[in-house]
Amino acid sequence: MRRHLLAIVATLIGLVLTADRPVPVEAASKAVIQEVTFETVGMSFKGPESVPAGLTLIQIVNKGTDFHHVQLIRLTDGKTAEDFAATVKTAPFNPMGPAAAPAWVHFIGGPNGAMPGESATAVMNLEPGNYVLICFIPDSKGVAHAAQGMMKALKVTGAANAGVSEPKATINITAMDFKLVPDKAIAAGTQTIRFNNAGTQPHEVLVVQLPPDKTIKDFAAAFEPGHAGPPPGKPIAGMTGIEKGGHGFFTAKFEPGHYGLICFFMDGTKQAPHFALGMMQDFTVK
Repeated sequence: MRRHLLAIVATLIGLVLTADRPVPVEAASKAVIQEVTFETVGMSFKGPESVPAGLTLIQIVNKGTDFHHVQLIRLTDGKTAEDFAATVKTAPFNPMGPAAAPAWVHFIGGPNGAMPGESATAVMNLEPGNYVLICFIPDSKGVAHAAQGMMKALKVTGAANAGVSEPKATINITAMDFKLVPDKAIAAGTQTIRFNNAGTQPHEVLVVQLPPDKTIKDFAAAFEPGHAGPPPGKPIAGMTGIEKGGHGFFTAKFEPGHYGLICFFMDGTKQAPHFALGMMQDFTVK
């Protein structure tokens, strides 16, 4: 199964994305929602060491040659980035693999993937405390980017500004065990999407633009061992893992056509990716 998921990453790296860069989320009080940018250079994140608490738009700008994402993790029980790094070194875990995360590791979300030369954004509410930014994606040899240094400590300080409003969503997508459900038909144009996790496990969402004669099942089938060639579709937006009860925001620009939603996280008990358990959803944009 690990080889199966590594094949997903290797295939995604080979995609050529021609979609426009993500449009920053439009907030009801955009003047006070802070925006923070992290650049990927080689196998590292470059950006601030600390940010104020509260609603934050995080942008990843991929200046490297590999596919990357930002998984934001909040550390509790007094744990630090050094504790996290030591744990990953001695007992590695991966939300796209079978090993479970420690209880003091909490998935907060983040921009779900940026191809080389591309960028992605997401909005989350950051509570004060210790965080790490991490990229769980492995390279073509199966070595996780995090193991090559792709993790960065981040301290969130102060109290959040109570007057800051969340972005005004035009679409809600709810993750359950195991399905992804939009609350209404998605229309053409730029949509602000609120991603809600109503399941019991961490979930993510990837939005994929598909050819007219293909489905999201065809896209997922392209990652089966032994499959040759790229999948029939291209990712355009999404949100990395968020825990039960959490939510975040991202934007996607939709043209008329066929699309799909998919979650690649693993079920630790069933040893199967969530999409194999039903977390795939086709939809048409008019």
